[in-house]
Amino acid sequence: MKNSLNNPVLSSELKIKMRNWKTFAAISSYVGVMLLIAFIFFKAFIERQMNFDAIINANTSIGLQLYMLLAIVQFILIVLIVPAHTSGAISMERERQTLDLLLCTKIAPLKIVLGKLFSSMSFVLLLIISSIPLFSLVFLFGGVAPKDVFFLFLFYIITAIAIGSMGIFYSTILKKTITATVACYVTVFILWVLSALIGGYTISTRYENVNALKKVYTPFIFYFNSPMGLGDMLSSQATGNIGGINSLFGINHGFVPSVSPKGITVIMDKWEMLSFWIKNSIVMGIVSIILLLISANRINPLNTRFGIKRQDKK
Repeated sequence: MKNSLNNPVLSSELKIKMRNWKTFAAISSYVGVMLLIAFIFFKAFIERQMNFDAIINANTSIGLQLYMLLAIVQFILIVLIVPAHTSGAISMERERQTLDLLLCTKIAPLKIVLGKLFSSMSFVLLLIISSIPLFSLVFLFGGVAPKDVFFLFLFYIITAIAIGSMGIFYSTILKKTITATVACYVTVFILWVLSALIGGYTISTRYENVNALKKVYTPFIFYFNSPMGLGDMLSSQATGNIGGINSLFGINHGFVPSVSPKGITVIMDKWEMLSFWIKNSIVMGIVSIILLLISANRINPLNTRFGIKRQDKK
């Protein structure tokens, strides 16, 4: 059991990265930038409230607005940082001509891919964890519960792993690190923009029918859009309602089960009860698993399925 949980690739990569002073300098800079943004917002908010003589009732409002600002800023930073750290995980091994040596070991290709993913994601996870004290400042003003911060950070981790899986995928199919990094950024941007445009067009064409206005409908392609998931979470936390995305995008979440077997209808009803951001997290988690399995199969030198089984000979 101990050997199955041990990942030599992950252990080696963590030792190299965590002993580098640049890692701690980057984390300090990251937290410093977010703290500076929070300070500027706080100062501007206080001055604005003083001008309108509304400082007495500003505590809850500033806590909620500061939380929203930090949440959006950190989400943008994560999206920008993750591809840069994951897209070169496999391609850099290929460029250094060490990938063949790594594949000659008894480490399964899937284990190599997972080790590279989590070693690359370790820096991002440290950034997320290091920002927890900064988010705790919001509790001084109120308006945000600890569970809201917990769900926000959970969404961050799921989104980061999903984007990181895309980076690993491009790192296995493209030979150059720069090409893989650019492809990952472009894919994330196009996926989110196209999903919003196609989903919006689908809703507009569906609601041209007057009878369709009575039905709850969300295009499935919306669940590939992480910014929408973040918007739904922040909106629901601000309003205290499950369907927070309704106030942002004017749509309802969930499917309308058509005439179908009882079992499928029950599943659809349970799916319909979930919040939009939870559905988005589930879909992106499934996408991550698929991309990681494909990546393991791409670097697998043996004729095994997804590189899970290896012919280990003593």
